[in-house]
Amino acid sequence: MKILQLEYFIEVVNRNSFTKAAQALHISQPSLTTTIKKMEQDLGYQLLKRSTKEITITEKGIQFYNHAVNLVQQYHQTMERMYDLKLSQTPKIKMSIIESTAYWVSMVVQRHHQKHPDQHYQITEILNPEVLAQKLTNFELHLGISNDQIRHEDVVSIPLYEEDYVLLAPNDRFPEKSSISIKKLPLILPNRPYQVRKHIDDYFTHLEERPNIVMEVERFEAATNFVHQDMGYAVIPRVYYQSHRTQHLSAIKIRPTIKRTIYINYARHRQYSAHVRDLVTACQNYWGNL
Repeated sequence: MKILQLEYFIEVVNRNSFTKAAQALHISQPSLTTTIKKMEQDLGYQLLKRSTKEITITEKGIQFYNHAVNLVQQYHQTMERMYDLKLSQTPKIKMSIIESTAYWVSMVVQRHHQKHPDQHYQITEILNPEVLAQKLTNFELHLGISNDQIRHEDVVSIPLYEEDYVLLAPNDRFPEKSSISIKKLPLILPNRPYQVRKHIDDYFTHLEERPNIVMEVERFEAATNFVHQDMGYAVIPRVYYQSHRTQHLSAIKIRPTIKRTIYINYARHRQYSAHVRDLVTACQNYWGNL
C-alpha cells in the first residue's frame, strides 16, 4: 500500500465526503472511490460505510485511520530530514521557544548565525512541557526552551535564568507603589492549561485566595493590548516586559513574589552536531554574561 493511498483515505475521513476530498486532492471522484475500494479489498475488511446521505467510518476503519495518520506524518518528517541533508551539509537546527523568550533567543541565534553562516534554523513555539519532551525524545526537535524543568529520564534540562512575574499596569495607576498585592485586582491571565497559568494558580492556592479573573487570553501580547485598553492588569514575566514595547505601561513588583526558572532542554541520547552544541553554549553564555 502506498503513502498516497493513505493520504486519500485520510482526506475522505477528514472531510466526510468523497466529493470534497476529491476536490481538495485535485482528482476525480470516481478515481478516489476506486482507490478506497481497492484498499478495502487488499485489507480484507470495510473501512467506510456509504449511503446516499452520508459516510460513516467502521471500527476497524478508525484504527486504520489512526495508524495511517501516524505513518503519513512519519513519512513526511523523514522526507523533510532527507531534503535538509540535500540542501546543506549542516541540516537546520529545530528549536522550540516560549513567547517570553523570543527577544533574547533572536539575538542569540543571530550571533550564532554570524559564526555559522551556512546554518539554517526552524523556530516554533511549544508551551506544553510534555509535548516538548515527546518531540525531543522522538528527535523532531534539537532544542527546546521551557518555563519549568522537564523531568524525563531521556531529557537533559539545564537552568538558564530565574525571573520574577510582574504586574503590568498603566503608568499612572500606581505611581507611588514599589510593590503591590494582586489578591483583589482584576486580572488578565493566560488560559489553562498553560504553564504560566499553573504558576499563578499555585500562587493563589498557596495564599488561600481566589484570583479575580476578568479575562483569559492565549498570549502575553494580547494581555498587553488589553491592559492598554484598561480592561484589567496582566501578570507577565519580567524578561517579557523588558524586551517588548510596553509604552505607557509599568511593571510593578508583586508582593509576595512569584518566580520561575527558564530551562533549555535536549535529548540525552542524541548525538548532536558541533553547531547545536555551540547554540546551547551560546544560550548559557548570554545569561551568564548579563
